[in-house]
Amino acid sequence: MSELTGKVALVTGGGRGIGRAAALELARRGAHVAVAARNKAELDAAVAEIEQRGGTALAVPADLASTEAARALVQEVQSTLGPIAVLVNNAAAVGPFGLTWELDADAWERSLWINLVAPFRLAYAVLPQMVALGWGRIINISSGAARNPLERAGPYSVSKAGLDMLTRQLGLELESSGVAAICVYPGVVDTVMQTAIREQPVEVVGERVAERFQEFYASGQLQQAETPGRLIAALADAEGARFNGQIVDIYGDDAKQLLS
Repeated sequence: MSELTGKVALVTGGGRGIGRAAALELARRGAHVAVAARNKAELDAAVAEIEQRGGTALAVPADLASTEAARALVQEVQSTLGPIAVLVNNAAAVGPFGLTWELDADAWERSLWINLVAPFRLAYAVLPQMVALGWGRIINISSGAARNPLERAGPYSVSKAGLDMLTRQLGLELESSGVAAICVYPGVVDTVMQTAIREQPVEVVGERVAERFQEFYASGQLQQAETPGRLIAALADAEGARFNGQIVDIYGDDAKQLLS
């Protein structure tokens, strides 16, 4: 039996793409899943699919760029489903695009908030209870851009690098607690975010990024969201305990073993 049976999982960005795939797999493993995002219709569709498969799910519309969003989101999920045992920080903003000194400063800051500050605030809200209960998972969805910055996508690269370090910091502090913080590099996935980058004008994202993302698509390198979704759920389960404080790359040996 999965260790997730009966436990509550919260997945941000859970209405589509990787988040939705992870939510479905977590529910398949027996978790009660809350999905959060801005698009209520997408959330409702994800919940309906989970319920059709016999699972328990909750849709919570939320804009994580809001200061109070994380606290209110956690409060609603816990009052409806119970203590959150698994937090998947998947919601992200890829823009704005452009040279750092030419970007709108408020838009740059909003991206940092969604990609880094919101995951921190959510972790901050759920960790005391996880530690008290002696079991929990914080799974942060990062990107290879954290190590190799994308030209003209500075806010995304900077915030993902911060998310990697947040994971490592939490991992250090959570040793021997029964709670694990893990970072996932999901690889190149056929998502709305990929499409958004691919459709940007060359003068906005630069030639190198435009060519790279067009090549991902044209060469068939894009994988379906179900693959990282299964990896996230595996790490949320018993197998994840040994990866505390680590970055798990979907192209690495650890991920391949978990997915085999």
